[in-house]
Amino acid sequence: MEYEEMRAMEQTHVCAECGAPLVTAWTKDGKGYALVCGRNRSHQGYKPILSPSQALAQGKMDEVAGKGTQEALEQLAKEGKAAVSLMLTTDLASRHALSEEQVKALVTWGITIGVKPWLGHVCLYFGKPYLTIDGYYYKNNKRQTPYSLSTRPMSASERKDYQLAKGDYGWLAEARDRDGASQGIGIGIVTRDEVEGKSDKNPEQFRAPVVHSHPQRMAEKRAEWQLLRKLIPLEKPE
Repeated sequence: MEYEEMRAMEQTHVCAECGAPLVTAWTKDGKGYALVCGRNRSHQGYKPILSPSQALAQGKMDEVAGKGTQEALEQLAKEGKAAVSLMLTTDLASRHALSEEQVKALVTWGITIGVKPWLGHVCLYFGKPYLTIDGYYYKNNKRQTPYSLSTRPMSASERKDYQLAKGDYGWLAEARDRDGASQGIGIGIVTRDEVEGKSDKNPEQFRAPVVHSHPQRMAEKRAEWQLLRKLIPLEKPE
């Protein structure tokens, strides 16, 4: 990562191991800057700072606002309260509005696999149902022993191994059990073409505005999504 990107991540992420703020510091070998835990530089990995809506969607609201908050807000969301309902109403790929039948079917499918559709856990993508990254976060946090997740950008050698070109973004996500043993790795890549590609219909606009604005976070989320998809089967509600 570039120095400016590290400084920006100080505002959006914390240490994955202890939750302490991150700092951009000069490395011991004198080769440049690195983003490290502000409490213990030996700690590895990062995790995003959650907004209230993200905490709700991921099942962590009790940690933010006290015991019972998650259950209360989930009920309000289920009742369709505009302030907290995160239910998606359009197909993420085609952007077409979902019919009443599609919404009902999506809700039924989400409940069947053990998530809360009204918290944005499910979506349609070209008409097919998928679990969103928030849905996977939620299922993980509802496990009897949740996996501990950490993420980091690929090193120079890893970028070479995965044949990333200049301008591509690559992240790795790792899951550990409560004993600290690694349970798997997820890979997330955003290519330069995705970041800089322009819309065919409107050449003045980017083809993927969110990817263009947040390529690092998008690569990070793809790594987490791939990892959790491997670890958490949808047919088995926890």
